[in-house]
Amino acid sequence: MSFTFQIPDRAVMKGPNFIRKVFERGAGIPGFISFGIGNPASEAIPVEQIQEAFDHVVHTNPIEILQYGPMAGDAHLAEQTVERLVKVRHMPTKGQQILISIGAGQDLGLVPRTLCEPGDEVFMDAYSFTSGINAVRNVGAEAVGIAMDDFGMIPEALEEAAKKGKGKYIYLIPNFQNPTGITMPLERRKAIYAIAAKYNLFIYEDDPYGEIRFTDTIVPTFKEMDTDNRVIYAGSYSKTLSAGLRVGFLYGPKQAIDAIQALKNNQDGQMPLVTQRVISRLLDVIDYDAQIKKVSTVYKEKADLMMATLRAHGSDKVHFVEPTGGMFLWLTMPDGVDCDAFFEACMEHKVGIVPGAAFAADGVPAGQSFRFSFTFPSKEQIVQGMSIVGELTKTFIK
Repeated sequence: MSFTFQIPDRAVMKGPNFIRKVFERGAGIPGFISFGIGNPASEAIPVEQIQEAFDHVVHTNPIEILQYGPMAGDAHLAEQTVERLVKVRHMPTKGQQILISIGAGQDLGLVPRTLCEPGDEVFMDAYSFTSGINAVRNVGAEAVGIAMDDFGMIPEALEEAAKKGKGKYIYLIPNFQNPTGITMPLERRKAIYAIAAKYNLFIYEDDPYGEIRFTDTIVPTFKEMDTDNRVIYAGSYSKTLSAGLRVGFLYGPKQAIDAIQALKNNQDGQMPLVTQRVISRLLDVIDYDAQIKKVSTVYKEKADLMMATLRAHGSDKVHFVEPTGGMFLWLTMPDGVDCDAFFEACMEHKVGIVPGAAFAADGVPAGQSFRFSFTFPSKEQIVQGMSIVGELTKTFIK
């Protein structure tokens, strides 16, 4: 008799994984151009400085970094991170705690595992980051998509959902949102914060792209205006230094962060100390602001090129959100266009794009939109790929 078993529903990712579908279908196809993968640009990674940092860390105290590290993470890196959050991002210090994590991605799992009970609701943008959606579902909570407009989550729609009293937190990517590229204006942030206070909700502010800006305009973070100490802020060094080193952090109310840290200790254990020390060394010796400026310049050039190519070759009936930072372009086709067929046509022409359905929270229709990442492809690939996409929009839009 063979062993049979049933995997719990909460442990199984629900919904189509179009990002994986695009990757798998494009793998091994000569000349395939993918705008689906959200990887940082290779040319923006400070390779030589990272090599030097590794050399310094390995030769300074090799035995220490080859042993288990502290559960709370490297203390110096934590100090450096908090100093920047306070001095540069103007965040509060009273009653706050920091947690060093394996990228900001680990935090997406840690927060719902700590805060949510089965049946709780987590409010998020109608189109949101796939890992944020699935992490909520996988603990038995419900991801509730809240309607959006050109400024992000609509406060009135959020309040209507919150009235049921089942909410635990609001998950937001307010800067250069993934997937839409929208940056939420200050007045909208204030309105959402007021609703969180009214209905006793945490705000989980996921901000991995927050400093990768194409303009000088800076909108205060939710954490900066956190008068009630209800905001848990997540950041990362993946988008500014190196994704492969996998170093991120949570910063927020001490009671909540301590609970998240305890769960992490019991279930996930320590992070690799060597990668934390490399990041810490980089922050000690390089001009981090100049590095962020370099990343921002590279990404702006690619974003501008993607939009210019689309304007030159595409239908004027296509709408897209012009990003002011971050990594993504959100393109919307007119109603009536067969977007499934458009997706397949792009794939047949060796161009990978991601349908909006990949980012749709529960109860949200797939819609007419697609996400394009402009960071990882080369400029030549952007011109070639977006020329194809543009010509296809003319074919499909009558």
